[in-house]
Amino acid sequence: MARARTAAQMTRLVAQWRASGEPQARFARRHGVRPWTLWYWSRKATPPADAPTFVPVQVTPTPERRSITVVLPDGVCVVAPADTPAPAVAALVAALRAPC
Repeated sequence: MARARTAAQMTRLVAQWRASGEPQARFARRHGVRPWTLWYWSRKATPPADAPTFVPVQVTPTPERRSITVVLPDGVCVVAPADTPAPAVAALVAALRAPC
């Protein structure tokens, strides 16, 4: 019977497999894991494409400026009036992050 592994162990193993560049089945056998188990955990570790992602936010008080500034991880900066509805800002950020 195969050894039970924790979610943290399997997540680490999936990361090692992805970094190795080795075929999934060979990597799994070499590590004593069934290939379908590694496949399952690799799917579980990858969030769906439409899953929301969170990024760090820094709030800087600027009373003289009445705007919202969103800086994306790639350096793209979005500035909108402070009264812009949050869904509109979120839609703009999503549009900027979407592939062309």
